Amino acid sequence: MTDDAALSSTSLPIDILSTTALTTIVGCLAEFVLILTPDYIIYFANQTVTTLLGYSPTDLHHKSLLELAHPDDQAGLQQALQSSVQQCIRQPIRVRLHHADGGWRICELILCNHCTDPKIKGIIVNGYDVTALLAADHALRHSDLRYRQLLELAPWMILISSFPAGIIRYCNPAGARIFGVSDPAELINEPLTAFISGEEHEQMHQRRVELSEGKTLEPARYHIYARDQVVRVIETQGVLIEGSGERQVLTIGHDVTDRIEAERQLNLRARVLTQIQEAVIVTDQSGAIVYLNDMAAYLYGVNPQAVIHQPLSRLFTAEPLPYQSLQTSTNSSMQGWRGELIHRLPDGRSMIVEASIDPLYHNEMVNGGTLIVVRDITARKQAEERLRLLESVVVHTNDAVLILDAEPLHTPGPFIRYANAACSRLTDYASHELIGRSLRILHGPATNPDALAKLWTAMEQHTPIRLELLYYTRTGAPIWVDASLSPVINESGIATHMILLHRDISAQKLAVFLEQDRSELLALLLQHASIKTILDKLVALIERQRPNWLVWAVINNHAVAYSSRLAEESEQTAPRLRQCIFHHKDKQPIAIDLRTQWEWLHHYGVTHGLIWSITGSNSALAIFYPQTDWPSESDQALLRVVTDLLHLIANHVHLNTQLQYQVRYDALTGLPNRNLLQERIALAIDNAREQHHLVALLFIDLDGFKQVNDSLGHPVGDRFLKHVSQAFAACARPQDTLGRMGDDEFLLLMPDLPDARLADIAAQRLLDALQTPYVYDGHELRLTASIGISLFPRDGVDVVTLLKNADSAMHRAKELKRSGFLHYRPEHSRRAYTRLALEAQLRRALERHELVVYYQPQYDLVSEGITGVEALVRWNHPQRGPIAPGEFVPIAEESDLIIEIGSWVLREACRQAMAWQQAGYPLLRISVNVSARQLLRPEFVAEVAAVLHATGLPAQYLELEITEGVMLDDPIFAAHQIDQLRQMGVRIALDDFGTGYSSLAYLRQLRLDALKIDQAFVRAIDEQQNVVTNSRALLRAIINLAHSLGLAVIAEGVETNEQRTALISMSCDVLQGYLIAHPIPADEVWPTIIRLKGRHTPTD
Repeated sequence: MTDDAALSSTSLPIDILSTTALTTIVGCLAEFVLILTPDYIIYFANQTVTTLLGYSPTDLHHKSLLELAHPDDQAGLQQALQSSVQQCIRQPIRVRLHHADGGWRICELILCNHCTDPKIKGIIVNGYDVTALLAADHALRHSDLRYRQLLELAPWMILISSFPAGIIRYCNPAGARIFGVSDPAELINEPLTAFISGEEHEQMHQRRVELSEGKTLEPARYHIYARDQVVRVIETQGVLIEGSGERQVLTIGHDVTDRIEAERQLNLRARVLTQIQEAVIVTDQSGAIVYLNDMAAYLYGVNPQAVIHQPLSRLFTAEPLPYQSLQTSTNSSMQGWRGELIHRLPDGRSMIVEASIDPLYHNEMVNGGTLIVVRDITARKQAEERLRLLESVVVHTNDAVLILDAEPLHTPGPFIRYANAACSRLTDYASHELIGRSLRILHGPATNPDALAKLWTAMEQHTPIRLELLYYTRTGAPIWVDASLSPVINESGIATHMILLHRDISAQKLAVFLEQDRSELLALLLQHASIKTILDKLVALIERQRPNWLVWAVINNHAVAYSSRLAEESEQTAPRLRQCIFHHKDKQPIAIDLRTQWEWLHHYGVTHGLIWSITGSNSALAIFYPQTDWPSESDQALLRVVTDLLHLIANHVHLNTQLQYQVRYDALTGLPNRNLLQERIALAIDNAREQHHLVALLFIDLDGFKQVNDSLGHPVGDRFLKHVSQAFAACARPQDTLGRMGDDEFLLLMPDLPDARLADIAAQRLLDALQTPYVYDGHELRLTASIGISLFPRDGVDVVTLLKNADSAMHRAKELKRSGFLHYRPEHSRRAYTRLALEAQLRRALERHELVVYYQPQYDLVSEGITGVEALVRWNHPQRGPIAPGEFVPIAEESDLIIEIGSWVLREACRQAMAWQQAGYPLLRISVNVSARQLLRPEFVAEVAAVLHATGLPAQYLELEITEGVMLDDPIFAAHQIDQLRQMGVRIALDDFGTGYSSLAYLRQLRLDALKIDQAFVRAIDEQQNVVTNSRALLRAIINLAHSLGLAVIAEGVETNEQRTALISMSCDVLQGYLIAHPIPADEVWPTIIRLKGRHTPTD
């Protein structure tokens, strides 16, 4: 209990007990003070009663006041007491009271009713012994000398003043002391008003008037401004003296200054008791409650009057119970009790209190008792319990917790004041190693400056923030954390500390980094970055995931990448690594013994090693690591990703080599294709200009080759083309280039030609080579060729012109005769006019509805059914009959007709799809070819949307087939158009994949849904040995690449069961070709689909 509380415990109201101080103050009063119960029993008396009546205060306890009165005065006294109780007024009465010496004393009593006062509940009696006064009066009548002696010796102020002016005529010494003078004579003829305040002048005048009227007055109080500069309060009683001379007022007064101050102090302490936050309870010797302050009443929820004289159990029961021992030991030297208790309240509630229990002895309270001071600490205890729980949570949580000083923030701060166990586990620092250190100890070279700037700003502004940070452990290992900062603000609004919570998100961040690095690596593959760049990215990917690993990677036995820490060792390591890799290239993984030839790696902190080999690709990955319990599950998962990437890189290198070859070489014959031919023609022209030589182009077209395909099938035709290419190659000079321009078209480039006649000789050799028949399966094939010759510089000075003129000469040779050759002549340009005529007829064909749409079914290998059809345009010429698309589509593409024809095919195909549905058939996906000129028109997307809206075809049932050529003119706009179409729900497929340009780059740039493999790859499946590469392996790689990019794969030109079986084994998604169905008119589509449904596969 505090000192204030201890002080308050002795400052109790006068109606209950008398402290030593109270006893002293009240004992000094000139009058005696009695407190009676309502039945007139004395339960308090001050020490003055001993002086005046000879009794000690304890002698009068439990006695009736009536017993002390003279028998003749008892009736009057009882009537006055009753009147005081009933009328609640101050009742003056004069009675004789018995003195302890056996005599009687005449006393003037003032009765004050306080029975209704809850703090007193009784009658206060103030008494004056007026025996001497009366004796003085008597003496005046008998002896002036005795009168004056009595006046001079009286301890009270006796003053005689004129009436009504109030001029002092006499004042005894006691009165002189009150007025602050040593000689009473100094007061003679002084007006009383000179010693009192102006506010009290009227009060004094009024009382003098009432005295003159014979009224009995209660004592009055005045403030005397004495000559000694002291303000004293006197309580006076006066009587009017009638004589032969002037009328005078006899005033008897007592100095009550000290008594008033004592009362003020008592009232103040009583008010303090009422206002303090502690509950104060006083019990008597029996344990009954005799007092409780307002806080106690509030705390225990009781009416104070209802519990007075009730046992403590009315308020509470306590655990433990120290009260009884105190109550029975009030007369001992017991010093009291301090501690915490649990109070059980009558309504079932419990309350934890901090209690001070002290005995009250007889000198402090009649018969003794107990003073109990209680403070409710339930909320504090609950807060402490919550604090303990929170501390336990902080200690045992898996989140790392740091508490920082709010200041200083700049270097070297902020300082760490607390770190829990989880923080130690996260950072490898012991808690005592962090406390007192700056938070910056956890930052490192790669910690994001932007994130730190945000953190410092939040700390300065005392605002919460959540962000991701890169920390470094005690060993220097990087760790990613999700950090949450919360300021601690005190009651004054000042930030005192910062709480920083951390959750280890290294695994999640590494997963994100792994996906980012993997995507970047794949992008490098699609961008055709150098293999060294790709390998370096792979090694960086691994190091980012596991900084303490050492890595080597080898691709195709020539490209090597390794950890940056191994730069100095790379020269001596690479041969060792290759030797180990290729010695074990069919076993994976391979454990490396670092105790022998690899012991020099120990100084890098690694102890173990493994090598993964990519079988058949001369590629491998070596990992060296420090852990003895490796590999963990996460390590194994990482290595699965890495080895998959290594496989993909190896396959990419292999595939890219093959695709680059395909870009420049014909897949069927292995001869240079149009692209490579054009490059070499341009180079030959440049050289010829410098050397002044001729360059000859021999454009060769096989006569009647279409009939071979139509009658014997494409496989036979392909074999024949390979035979022809070999025969033609035998006719070329070493410096010549033989290439394939198209289906049955070849070109012989003859550079550095000194004489034009050498071109004729070469042409004849080519024709002669065809004279040897080709025999296949009992069939003897013998074809002729038409050859057109153009010469540089005679027939053109650029690649395009020379090719065009050679082509014109070839067509003229075919018109004039077959199996011959012609040099270009200007009149051969008539062929161009013929093409113009065909273009005009094609325009009329649109108007005359000569174009029709055929549909070729597509077989889905997953659902084992026809899920879509490709729309193919056909021309029924009124004179020439059916014209192949290869003859008129190129003409349309060279003019604006392709836009009109393409739009018409799109509308017709969508209309037909809905017509089938209206006829009761389910919707099929419609594939429509779109030329580059169509796609690059700004209004094309709106046109597609309008067609879908007009026909009602859902967008997901429309698939547009584009070629790689769309990326040549405007690749950015083409990609934008494709994105717009895909947002509508339209599917996009890349047609003729692998026959055009750098296909892998376009797979990265274009958002596609499907990839359509050119039929040349499919036809090559039937060959036992490709002249350049294994076509099946290449085709499988293309399918795997497409699937890795989320693309469906459609194989077109499927004509044999061998092709079907191979494509199924390669997980191709959709088949299209003659094996499934030929292109057919719209009215035959569903009958064909229904007929195919009866088979398990299209060829069963």
